[in-house]
Formats: sequence, C-alpha cells, structure tokens
Amino acid sequence: MNLFPQGTSPVSPRGRIEDHKNFLHFQYECYSFPLVPKSAKPILVAAGILLIAYAMCVLGLNIYLQSQELQSRIRESASKAAGRPVEIQGAHYIPWSGFTVSGITIPQAQGLPPAFQASSVNFRLAFFSLLQGRLVVEEVGINSPVLLSTSLPAKKPPKPAEPPAAPAVVERPAAAQTPAAVETPGVVVVTAPEPPEPPRQRAIEVRHIKVRNGQAQFFDSKGGLALAVERVGITAKILPDGQVVGNFDIAKASVGKFMHPKRIAGTFTWQAGILVIPDIRGRLSGGVITGTFELAPATGFSASIAVDGTLVKKLFEDAGISADGAKGSISAKGVLRGRPGAPESIAGTAEVDVKEARFQPVDIIRQIGDMMSIRELQMLELKTAEARFSIRDQQAIVESLVLESENLVLDGTGPVGFDGKMKLRARLHLNEKLRKDLGGLLADNFQDSERAGYRQIPFSVTGTVGRPKTDLLDKLTGFRIGQDLGGLLKNLFHSPPAKEKKSQEKEAN
Repeated sequence: MNLFPQGTSPVSPRGRIEDHKNFLHFQYECYSFPLVPKSAKPILVAAGILLIAYAMCVLGLNIYLQSQELQSRIRESASKAAGRPVEIQGAHYIPWSGFTVSGITIPQAQGLPPAFQASSVNFRLAFFSLLQGRLVVEEVGINSPVLLSTSLPAKKPPKPAEPPAAPAVVERPAAAQTPAAVETPGVVVVTAPEPPEPPRQRAIEVRHIKVRNGQAQFFDSKGGLALAVERVGITAKILPDGQVVGNFDIAKASVGKFMHPKRIAGTFTWQAGILVIPDIRGRLSGGVITGTFELAPATGFSASIAVDGTLVKKLFEDAGISADGAKGSISAKGVLRGRPGAPESIAGTAEVDVKEARFQPVDIIRQIGDMMSIRELQMLELKTAEARFSIRDQQAIVESLVLESENLVLDGTGPVGFDGKMKLRARLHLNEKLRKDLGGLLADNFQDSERAGYRQIPFSVTGTVGRPKTDLLDKLTGFRIGQDLGGLLKNLFHSPPAKEKKSQEKEAN
C-alpha cells in the first residue's frame, strides 16, 4: 500500500493528513477481519435451533412422563413383571442419566413392611441403536434397594362360593365353513375360532446392571432376623447369549445375632437360573473368610465356607458377649446344601478348632466354678478345644465336643435345633488334684472315666442357646436342686422370712 500519494510528501501538511488517513484505514482492515467465516454462521444458527428443539422435546417428554395415564401404564407393566402390585411415585427423563422411575415399592400384607423398596431405577438408553430400530438399554441402575424376605406362613384365602351350574359347552375346531350353532337340551355346541397369532413384541436388550447401596434382611418362621446385609454393590454385564457375569461387594453382614462378617466380595455368573459364586472373600473378627456358593432350580443350593485366624476376643466383642480375659484364634470349615425356604432339606457338616483358647464359660458353668472355688471353671484355659457337627433334620447335631484344660475335660454330644433348643449329654472329667479341691462329699459322686487319672460325672444341658440349663449341681450333690441356677442361688443365699427372724431374735435374748 502506498502511504504517500502522488503530489504529497510526509513533511507537508497535506502529506501528514493523507498519511494519517491511510494508517487508520490499514488498522481497520487488520482489526475488522471476521473471527468466524461467513459460511459458518448458518451452521451455528441451525445448531442453536436444534439445541432449542431438543430442549423442548426433553421438556415435553417430561410433561408426558408425569401424566397420570402413562404412570398408570408403568405401574401395570411393573406389577405384571413382578407378579404382584407395584407402587411408584413418578418418572422423569434427564439427558445424562436417562429415563428414571422413582419411589418404587412392593407392599406386603397389612401390618408388614414392604417386601421391596428402591429410591429410583435408571434406564440409560443407547440412542445410536434407536436410529437402527433396536431398543437397547445400555445400563439399568437400581439405587438404594431394600429387600425383606420372611418365611412367615401366609393366611389361606377364604374358599370362594361355588358358582351356579351352567350348561356344558363343547368346543369343536372351526371347519372350512362356519356352521350354525346346534342347540340340544342342556348342551350348547359352539364352534371355537382359531386364536389369532399374537403380535411379535420387539425385544429389549439390556447390557449392564448396577446396584448401589443395597440392603437385604431375611427372617425365620418366628420373625427373628436370620441374615442381614448392608451396603451391597453389584456390577454386572449381560452377554449376547444371556449369561450374566459380574462382581459384588457387601460392606457388612449379620448372621443371627452372633457373627458379623465384613467386606465380603466375589465374582459371579448367572444363566438359566443357575447362580455360581466361585470365590467368596471376606473378614470375620480379624480372620479371613473364603468359600464358594452355587444355586440351581433343580438341585437347590450348595455352599462351602472356611474361616481362619478369627480372634476369640474380637468375636465375643462383636457379638456383644463379655470378652474379659479372652484370647485365642478360631479356624472352622463347613459344607451345607439344601433347598431355599425348606429347612428340612438342609444338611451338611462343620468343624471348629480353637488354638490357645482362654475365655469365660457360659454363666451356668462359671457360677458353678465360683460356688465351688474351681478356678478352671471360672476361666477356661484350654489345651484342646474342638467340635464336630452334622446338620440334618433341622438340627445341628454335636457329634463331638471336647474342651480340655490342665486338670479337667468337658465333653458332650447331642442336638441343637434351628430354633435354638438343645439337649446335650455332657460329662465333666476331673483329675485327682481338682477332686481333692472339691472335698469328699462332692468328689464321691464321680464315676470311673476312660481317661487315665480322671474320674467323670455325667450331666445334661437343656434349654436354649440364649438361656441354657443344666443338672450338673444335682449330680454333684446327689439330690435334686433344679436346673435353674438363678433359683438355686436365691434358695442358698435368701434372707430368712420376717417371722423366723423375730423368733431367732427372741431366742437370742
């Protein structure tokens, strides 16, 4: 560009004015160059229109999802799939999370908590598959589900009244030409047309399933909590052949009121109703849990569980039992099989061993030790502690139980029912040292033992696991005191009645 036009010079006034004008024109051309090409403006406008149209569609879809008619249809479909009434609070659509049904509840009978609840269920759709004419759910997410399962017997519905007798109806296949109905006394012959072929429904493909923050509780026939799991997470993938593979983790579980395993995890496969968990891992009171589980419709379930390194003290503390002075470690293994919901079919075996065990025995044994000043019954320090069980006929049958310390041995056999009731036949073996501590009167009631240097006395343990009773004192003293040790202590240490007290005071005066 020529900044000095012909007939001007940079030093002349006219030249300076022309120079300034040319410089300003140069700056305008430089800084007014458009940042976006003119051809891109229609594309941006079209994109803006599409974005607004998409937002309007999302808004319209949510308005439609909130309609009573559609929500009724969703409830009907969910109830049909679950086989029982299902209640929902609402449904909505968000682009980044997909279609969401919230507030899902499956109620039980009146007075019972819901059988199932979930804060929401998300369905994330694959839009590219929709363009191909396929309905694909990329992921189903179940958030905060709560499952309650109880084996309480259901009430039988009243027997419906018999309807009045109706004339017999005989159906005959339709002929090429539809004949007229032929009426005879008491019989109506109707030509049954062939049912139309049902319309083929479009298959829905689900690729992934996720469960977040789940809970489950299982109750026995008396309403007691048998098993509970908390903070359950499941991630699974559905393969083209229908097989489901995934992994799970459980933050905490409670087996009855006594065992509380934590951090349970593993992988699983499921196909055609067969569930296989090949690698269960977890922690129990400082120890390690390993095992397998399999469930099949035809054969029921089978489980194999092993525990190693569980600390006696921590196990007692987790169960809410006094752990003063307790020590030792537990190893156990067991095999169980049966059909879900059929306690009579459950069978298996179990073994328990305790190393370097020291703990307080149950109150009955400990209080006997207090009364007789037998230290080894007040705090068991065991060289051997082992038990062998067989499980059948709704009972855990103690095949062998041996607790051996330096000077005494406790052994026993007998059944413990699934309801907690027990009927054990036990024996207390004492060596010469402890028999001398007992004194002549009690020591004379002992019998010969197969253990060299020991004599034994048989007794029974009945009642329940939570409230055991024993007749050991009856056998030691040789006369009936009663199985309730609490009543025995009251009889031994009660204060004399008021009349007896007054008479004793008069005699003293």
